[in-house]
Amino acid sequence: MTMHHARIAQIEDRRAPRIGRLRERAEALPSLADAGRAMASALLVLAQTFERRRKMRRDLLSLNADQLKDVGLTRDEALRAAERIEWRGDWT
Repeated sequence: MTMHHARIAQIEDRRAPRIGRLRERAEALPSLADAGRAMASALLVLAQTFERRRKMRRDLLSLNADQLKDVGLTRDEALRAAERIEWRGDWT
């Protein structure tokens, strides 16, 4: 083997692990895409939950005294419920 051939063999030996790492990264991409979709879906559900709670608060404030009595609430209870912090998870 000549010096030139030995040098080419060394270069090829160094490339093999690098190609293996690139292949591993490429194989990991679909799972990253799935994780991205799952995260986007979770964020969408969270945004919808916040919007639903905001709408409930707004609707609660728009009820008159008779309507509040029909649902079993006083005006004070409705106001307290409407002032709740958005991100608290105690809504059912």
